[in-house]
Amino acid sequence: MLRRTLRRSSLAALAVCALNYLLFLALGAPLLTDRIAEWIMARTPNGQAVFLLAWLGEWAKPLAATGGLAAIGAAAWLAVFAFDLALSRLRSGTAREVAAQGQGLTRRDVFTPLLMAGWAGLVAGESFARNRAYAARAAAPQPLHPFSPPADTFGGALVRPFVTPVEAFYGMSKNTVDPVIDPREWRLAVTLDGRPLRSISYTELLSLPRLQRITTMRCVSNTLKSNLMGTAEWSGLSLRQLVDASRIPSGVVEVAFLGADGHDDSLDPRYALSDDFLLALGMNGRTLDRTHGFPLRIVAPRYYGFKSVKWLREIRLVTRPYFGTWPKMGYTKEPVVHTGSYIDRVRREGDRLRVGGVAFAGTRGVRRVQVRADRGPWVEAQLETPMARYTWTRWKAELAAPRAEFVQARAQDGEGRWQAEQEKPLFPDGVAGPTVKRVS
Repeated sequence: MLRRTLRRSSLAALAVCALNYLLFLALGAPLLTDRIAEWIMARTPNGQAVFLLAWLGEWAKPLAATGGLAAIGAAAWLAVFAFDLALSRLRSGTAREVAAQGQGLTRRDVFTPLLMAGWAGLVAGESFARNRAYAARAAAPQPLHPFSPPADTFGGALVRPFVTPVEAFYGMSKNTVDPVIDPREWRLAVTLDGRPLRSISYTELLSLPRLQRITTMRCVSNTLKSNLMGTAEWSGLSLRQLVDASRIPSGVVEVAFLGADGHDDSLDPRYALSDDFLLALGMNGRTLDRTHGFPLRIVAPRYYGFKSVKWLREIRLVTRPYFGTWPKMGYTKEPVVHTGSYIDRVRREGDRLRVGGVAFAGTRGVRRVQVRADRGPWVEAQLETPMARYTWTRWKAELAAPRAEFVQARAQDGEGRWQAEQEKPLFPDGVAGPTVKRVS
């Protein structure tokens, strides 16, 4: 009975997926494999997620879609097994079924796993091909204003560039395939509890006076050793240019931001209307690309990156507390960036070590960075004067450490608080802990 159940459930799962794909192609219905894969990705421990993304690259998300297929197959197996078990108890010929189970493998028994493996390959391949097709359709970034990276006279080869090139800037999302948006059809909706107040085209947004702001963004998915962080010159608008603060009803308690991919989040109106907040149309002198949220995204430097919703489609003034994608999973609504440092490079020169890196504490700024070898004394690092309020601070130091195995760094924020000495897990408000790097 079990082998027969496996065959029938496999065919049922394939039928469900095939019908789902037909509805997706004909009507744009969401794919179950995508939705389940996104659920899995959102709950994968950050260390494993970062490793898989780095190891599998462009294939990481397509392979996650096969997890959705496996979940559909498991659900179909349970349903068919329960049906067959109930049916077998009603039958009188259970002896024949027991005898059948003792027979050797049949062609159908071999064909079933091959069929499922082939379908898994098709699911992953379709997801990969769809992402490539969307990328080919995406609008190419266009010049917004002249931009060139600032001259780098600090740190030499010890420290990363102050401004991150767009192609090197990290890109993270929960989507199996990120959306592609036609700027000719796109409209930004401004609503009150979902009721339309204003609709703005991409051309209208581009015609408004723009602000340029160099800002660092850090992903909440970072481990203590990963480097999902970047700094860019963002170009965009203040929310006050779209929403008259004096006309916002007194009952509005939050401003929610909804993305075309289904990701959403919210901010306190005072912060959303402050000078810290930016609706970004471009980065490093050009319009946004698809990876970084074309045509419009949020840049909220006080918080981890999941607050900076991409592919923005609606700004919703709400009169009740709003819980976006990650707060619904239990993450904090106030994911303020923890004070932290990162060691870019360690270079041994005779009996001395030259060390360089960056430190970041959101809008609080960085006051000091100290470095030590193994468990030796802390040594003050030299800090570069930040070029803007919202960026990381680059630092470098030199240590007398002829036989050191590890180097440790720690940062103090502008309010006098040092980064955490003990590791704290990511959930619910981001990882924190010491910065340690092995001397090679």
